[in-house]
Amino acid sequence: MVQDYASTALSLKAHPVHLVRPKLEPLGIVRAKDLFHLADGMPVKVAGIVLVRQRPETAKGVCFMTLEDETGFSNLVVFPNVFEQHRNAILQSRLIMVEGKLQREGDVVHVIASACYNFSKLLRTLTPEASESAPFLPLEFGEGDADSKRKTAAETHSKNAFPKGRNFH
Repeated sequence: MVQDYASTALSLKAHPVHLVRPKLEPLGIVRAKDLFHLADGMPVKVAGIVLVRQRPETAKGVCFMTLEDETGFSNLVVFPNVFEQHRNAILQSRLIMVEGKLQREGDVVHVIASACYNFSKLLRTLTPEASESAPFLPLEFGEGDADSKRKTAAETHSKNAFPKGRNFH
């Protein structure tokens, strides 16, 4: 699975969140598919790979995020005050954990975020020790560990493979 993600950014074998799920369960983090069985207004924690961050001009500073875990997608709404408070986690995370309140309107389910945490370091547990020849997950770009040889390789590759991200103001 790690080799698949290193070369194509996807895998038919497993999902990265599935592999770190044993570390998420003790924290009470809910799977995306389970959100549909919870009551409106319930406090929840969700985690997943960040697929989309949108902060449209017409949304008055509201950020919309879509996360993916091994069971599906979670849609998040991050209001401006929470966005500013958790800006780094929101913009830098590849794997993020969000605490919030479930909002249900008919068949549409969102999590209204109250706190966001960068859990991207859990992705590093999926690869062997850092070395020049070790594969890296494209999901890891931009993480700490400035000394890591693997990080340097990932940064070099990411500069060539991905356009520069947009920094929201």
